[in-house]
Amino acid sequence: MQRDRPRTAVSEGEEETATAQLTQALAQAEEGCRARDDLLSVAAHALRTPLTAILGWVTLLRAGELDAATAARAIEVIERNARRQAELIADLIDATRILGRRLGLNRGRVDFCRLADAAIVTARAAAEAKEVRLHAALDPAAAAMWGDSDRLGQVVASLLANAVKFSQPGGRIDVRLARVGGDAVLQVRDEGIGIPAAALPHVFDRLPHGFQGTPKERDVARTQLGLSLAIARHLAELHGGVLSAASDGPGRGATFTLRLPLRGSSDEIAGDEPAGPDRVNLEGLRVLVVGDDGEARDSVARELSGRGAAISTASSSEQAMREVAALAPDAMVVDLEMHGEAGYDFIGRVRALGPVEGGRTPAVALSSHSRPEDRLRTLRAGFQIHVAKPAPPRELATVVARLGARLSPPPPPCEGGEA
Repeated sequence: MQRDRPRTAVSEGEEETATAQLTQALAQAEEGCRARDDLLSVAAHALRTPLTAILGWVTLLRAGELDAATAARAIEVIERNARRQAELIADLIDATRILGRRLGLNRGRVDFCRLADAAIVTARAAAEAKEVRLHAALDPAAAAMWGDSDRLGQVVASLLANAVKFSQPGGRIDVRLARVGGDAVLQVRDEGIGIPAAALPHVFDRLPHGFQGTPKERDVARTQLGLSLAIARHLAELHGGVLSAASDGPGRGATFTLRLPLRGSSDEIAGDEPAGPDRVNLEGLRVLVVGDDGEARDSVARELSGRGAAISTASSSEQAMREVAALAPDAMVVDLEMHGEAGYDFIGRVRALGPVEGGRTPAVALSSHSRPEDRLRTLRAGFQIHVAKPAPPRELATVVARLGARLSPPPPPCEGGEA
């Protein structure tokens, strides 16, 4: 009986731990459902606002009773609201990808100084329309980095649009880019309505808490998604950077600071992606890229194809199985973040094939999850290697090259001593 007591105590402890984990998981799931429902509710209002304006002016135009000046204004309003709706939809798509951990980067060399200058040129028109002066001082030394130029441009554009939005007519926006140690530091300061101290910790939330403004401004805020700054912060973090906000209070403007790691000199960047004979060459390799996120899948395919690989793509496990038979790939790149268990299901079906049918084709798993248990599950499922997203192009190409080289089986061991 005494021997059984420790076992009972251990089993009870394990049961308590499992119960606590399940309770925590349930609470997280419920919170996720509430956040989803809240987002959908606000999204419905946000999308309906520009749509209402578009439909209203289209109805008036169709009636044919507007004079030329009013008709021109109607077209301008329709175009502006259509663009606004497109921006809202883009933010929603990014938000869902972030929540699903499926937002990837297409990395390459980036001249951040030139990128920031281009964003400023675009924002200047909106600032001038609001009679806001926009002054920029950009240091070319804070230029060379490794990242996704489109996504970094999106971050800068969001900061500038936010500054213009909350600036008063006659105000000023200062944009400064400097190199501080090994980082590029971009500051966007406006002289607008400012941010209350209580709201600063939540300024990157979907809807900032403690928002202060006129009743009209608060009503408008309730029908806006407020996703751009939250997305900007997430993109900054994906690049290893930090996005922060500061303000001296209401009416005293705000300063947003973006800090991104530089890769030092252009020589150091070249070290990340050598040119010439040291560049990873995939010529002669047949590679199958599998994933149901078309943008991410095509980005990987373009990167590997640019290095000489013959690429085939599949958007589902069923299509991928057909491609294995038709292409006889040397290696496979599989995005695990497909719907359901498609990634694991696919590799299980491949490993059930015979060697001639492609059952031993080496495969790399791409995943946003990088915990030890995630990597272990990937290897147990039948993948040769687990690579966390977003994967630097050279790293992924090197992995694929090594997997392709593993196709040739080692010679059988000699019997009866050394050869």
